[in-house]
Amino acid sequence: MSDQPKWAWWVVGIVIPVVGIVVSVQLATNSDSDDKAQVTNTAPPPVSSTGGNPAANPPADPPASASASVPAAGGGPAKVFAGPVRITLKEGASNVDLDTASPTPQPSEKGADAWVGFNLPDLAISSTSSGDVMAVASPDGAEPSRDDCNQAIAKRGSHTSGELAQGMRICLQTDEGRTAYLRITSVPTRDGVTFEATVWE
Repeated sequence: MSDQPKWAWWVVGIVIPVVGIVVSVQLATNSDSDDKAQVTNTAPPPVSSTGGNPAANPPADPPASASASVPAAGGGPAKVFAGPVRITLKEGASNVDLDTASPTPQPSEKGADAWVGFNLPDLAISSTSSGDVMAVASPDGAEPSRDDCNQAIAKRGSHTSGELAQGMRICLQTDEGRTAYLRITSVPTRDGVTFEATVWE
């Protein structure tokens, strides 16, 4: 004992506790890794894409977060951007911008998607664009969905609705690419045309 220098005892007094701490941390880390490995290994084996026995390899249920982000068959329900909202166009406020969260009548064509020509021979809703982005939907059956409207516009698109009548249903593509559905809710007159609008993303 007397042959050993004092600094040796000092080193032993520091090194032994440090080594003990390192060993404890290493054991705790390995224990966490083993727990994670056990949790990971409880998942069912993946189904082979080359076939195999389905009973031996049952498909795993997707996590809840993954299933929420996957659209349902047929594209799932369309997200409503605005509406249903009731709008009345009149002379002096005969335009409507359907690409706003609160579509309202406006006097200017700037940014407008549709307008009514109150001074024209036939009362009609027309698109402000030059393309065939409007179609009259069938008056029968359930109200059209976004997909129904898109199909109607693709098959028989026009730039105008033709003469308006109460109950008429019109599909329209906005200048920002949204799909809108308009239903005439009262008898159209030279004093005003009222419709209910729904706009989808």
